[in-house]
Parts: sequence; C-alpha cells; structure tokens
Amino acid sequence: MNTTTGRYKFGDVESGAMMTLHFKTMPYSNNKYHFTEPFMIYDMWAEVSHNGEYFTENIIKAEDHLKTKRIFVAWH
Repeated sequence: MNTTTGRYKFGDVESGAMMTLHFKTMPYSNNKYHFTEPFMIYDMWAEVSHNGEYFTENIIKAEDHLKTKRIFVAWH
C-alpha cells in the first residue's frame, strides 16, 4: 500500500494562534488507463488552538469521501 499519513503545523506570531492540519492520502486510479493520482486526499481535519480555546474541524471525512469512489484492485 502506498498510503501516507502526515500533518502540517501553522502558526500566527501576532495572535498566537496555532493550527495543525492532519491528512491521509492514497493512490487512486481515476480513468480507464489506470493512471494513479499519487496524492488523493481522502481524510483531512484541523486542530486549532487560540487564546486557550481548542477545537477540531473536519474538512474531508473519509467515510463520506470513499463512498463516492470505486476501488480498483489489480488481479495478478
């Protein structure tokens, strides 16, 4: 499997706000030639903290996104 899990951390010096953006990717064949997009993001959420407040925001939900995709499995 060529799945990837990663995160980016952003910060604002003036306000002290911090955001961590988490993501999960996987290869996906979106055409009849089985060309794979190496970075299809299927799950993404952000953790934000500012002035002692913390909240999480879902940007792309894996359950909803993967319902719209047909999984291609190569038989060898």
